[in-house]
Amino acid sequence: MNHEQDSLYISQAESEYTIDTEEISDEYDLEISADSDDKRVYPMKSIKVEKRFYTFFELYRKYQKNPTQIIMDSDFQRKEVWLLQQKRELIESILMRLPLPIFYFNQDRSGRLIVIDGRQRLNAVFSFINNEFTLDKLKILPEFNKKRFRDLSALHQSDIEDYQAIAHVILPDTPDRVKFDIFERVNRAGTKLNKQEIRNALYQGHATRLLNEIVISCEFSKATEDAFKKDTRMKNRYLVIRFLAFYLLQNHLLYKSKVKRELYQYSGDIDDFLGTAMEFINHMPESEVDRLKATALDALKKVSEYIGENAFRLVKMEDGKIKRYPVNMNIFETLLYGMTLIPENAIVDPIVLRKKVDSLKNDDLFLDSLNNHRDSESKVQLRFKMIQNIVGECYDN
Repeated sequence: MNHEQDSLYISQAESEYTIDTEEISDEYDLEISADSDDKRVYPMKSIKVEKRFYTFFELYRKYQKNPTQIIMDSDFQRKEVWLLQQKRELIESILMRLPLPIFYFNQDRSGRLIVIDGRQRLNAVFSFINNEFTLDKLKILPEFNKKRFRDLSALHQSDIEDYQAIAHVILPDTPDRVKFDIFERVNRAGTKLNKQEIRNALYQGHATRLLNEIVISCEFSKATEDAFKKDTRMKNRYLVIRFLAFYLLQNHLLYKSKVKRELYQYSGDIDDFLGTAMEFINHMPESEVDRLKATALDALKKVSEYIGENAFRLVKMEDGKIKRYPVNMNIFETLLYGMTLIPENAIVDPIVLRKKVDSLKNDDLFLDSLNNHRDSESKVQLRFKMIQNIVGECYDN
């Protein structure tokens, strides 16, 4: 313990803060191209991409299934919606049998196709097949003006339905870090997405709904002191999925294989870990997802009740001023996990617990675990062991 820093954690009542404008520390962890602690080079065999040919009729049929087999997620594809004339010209190009740009899909383990690139084109074709707009102002094929899909001859309807689209499909066994690189290359011309935004597209289902419900809860807002009120890049969801994943891991509830019931072994690959957790949650029974949500909300509530302000932040004296750092993702997941260790009917001394948490955030060993290689197996286990030790000293059954 570095006792010279004990006085650096000061309550707001004693002085005003200098506040860092970032929402969370180490935000670059969300970026695809950022330098990572993991310097391993993935082997070529881990890149599993197939070239496939789909007719629009086949894709339309997949899209119409209940549940749908084609995911066109608006959070993932944030480009502007096509104008009506753009849709008309696309249909004209198809009728002329002109080649279209390649589609990019990610295939999940259920066989669903998540659209990486080509959402606007698919929307245009599906909308036209649904007779939602008429062709008009066509320059090369004006004879089709004023016609909907139903007004076309059977031959021309077939021209659209039987058109073969070329697609590159990323297969399920491809590691997430490889997918991130592929996504970045494909979407360089558009808005660059961060890792959590891509996960939100890859793992839609129970996991994405659970994350959304937690981050919009009053418990989350209060515990984080509305730090993510203006968040538009899913940084809040990144924090929550880290906590949920480590909670499942620490309680031996996270399985790599649902069929073989093979427990997940954390090796420091955070992208693989979080992707596995989201996929695992997607396959949970709804009752178990509800229990996981209740656990998270209860932990957030305890943080507000027992720890209060700056629970997830480092607050230090710098140049004679008190600086409040952004929410620290490692403190967030560690402290929340600590709250889950407190039994339901335990009597907690919040003053003692707060002092111990402040001491923990002032401990040289703990602070070192928040820095380089913070997601390594050894530093992760160190943090959780330290929080487990102090929480057990702060309550009576």
